[in-house]
Amino acid sequence: MRVLIFGLGLNQGGVGSAKFFARQGAEVRVTDLKNAQVLKPSLEKLKSFKNISYALGGHKYEDIDWADLIIKNPAVKPGNPYIEYARKRGKSIEMDMGIFLQYVRPGQIIGVTGTKGKSTTASLIYEILAIHLRGEKMRLHPGGVVLAGNIGKSVLDTVRFIKSDTLIVLELSSFQLQAFREHRVSPKWAVITNIFPDHLNYYKNMKDYIKDKRAIAEYQKQVDFLFMKKGDPFTTKGREIYFSTNDLPKNFSPKIVGEHNLENIAAALAVGKTFGLDEKTILKTLSKFKGIPFRMELVKTWQGVKIYNDSAATNPESTIQALKTLPNSILITGGVNKNLSYDNLIEAIKQYAKKVYFLEGSATDEILKIKNEKLKIYNNLLKLLQDIKKVVRSGDVILFSPAASSFNLFQNEFDRGRKFNKAVDKIFS
Repeated sequence: MRVLIFGLGLNQGGVGSAKFFARQGAEVRVTDLKNAQVLKPSLEKLKSFKNISYALGGHKYEDIDWADLIIKNPAVKPGNPYIEYARKRGKSIEMDMGIFLQYVRPGQIIGVTGTKGKSTTASLIYEILAIHLRGEKMRLHPGGVVLAGNIGKSVLDTVRFIKSDTLIVLELSSFQLQAFREHRVSPKWAVITNIFPDHLNYYKNMKDYIKDKRAIAEYQKQVDFLFMKKGDPFTTKGREIYFSTNDLPKNFSPKIVGEHNLENIAAALAVGKTFGLDEKTILKTLSKFKGIPFRMELVKTWQGVKIYNDSAATNPESTIQALKTLPNSILITGGVNKNLSYDNLIEAIKQYAKKVYFLEGSATDEILKIKNEKLKIYNNLLKLLQDIKKVVRSGDVILFSPAASSFNLFQNEFDRGRKFNKAVDKIFS
């Protein structure tokens, strides 16, 4: 089979797809708009495969004609002319998630989606099940539990570890949920953390965004479960289970901070109880959870100054939540706008931020235009942190929460998070 990876990218999804098909003996070709220099981190991971060829720096119709199967990067927008060309010629088009769904059953999947909190919630659920599904409770799932999905690698990397009775905790972006719609399936256990505006540079409007999110429950059956906050615009044929921070004991004190993280914990608790696990035991595990990288991550304490990395905050609402959690912070924000409104963030900055520093980008331009202020804009994290170091005092909090995408200065939010941590280590040594 001739397999075309349409969009290699830098977030490891394309790499995982290329490896998966190359290992099975397919003839693989990789195409991407980016050139080899930009894609070097991904290409390095594929250099040992002799059956992978490359057509980089732009797409070509001849590559579409060549392929038997096209694996489309989830970030490829609807209406892409090359994908439309492929459809007209009857080509088989899938995302890596669509291939993954051919190897597993919906009854194995605990799917977690939402605009914010899905990574943390999926990780919390995984921790609970991996630690506490033992003995009789594990009888139905002796194949164990795996964590996969939108976590910085392809789901196809995990296929070899999954048996017919393995539980799979899947973090699912709206893009990945398109594959569930195409295959007309939904997870047996579906969790929705929250919904607010995001990715409006990809979707025409919120209606289209919510349509993709809705696939997580759209094809559920009466024996399935949908976990959500009360009032969310979703329904299911299965059992609806609501969660809130009121489900947690008043004296509950987790290591991860913020009201939004309490909601994530409440969601994980609800899922754990559905599996018949003891509530006190679940809460004990949840209280010890230290969080995941680049999501309100305390990366350093320097001379009484706490420095948090919230690089995964790629929309205004996420940064608003971070500011409310850490009021009076020195905020570092800015980046590429996804056609989102920054009006509420500006009000939050006025109310909660002690001082604000900006990284360059269209989101920053939008904020400063509304604020009608002329402030210094940075394109270098080292220089930015050096300037903050001159004014910071013991007891201050530095909060890196961009509220925007990163593609002008960084490969993605994970690259942005790693580079921020390295800059912190260098400046605050």
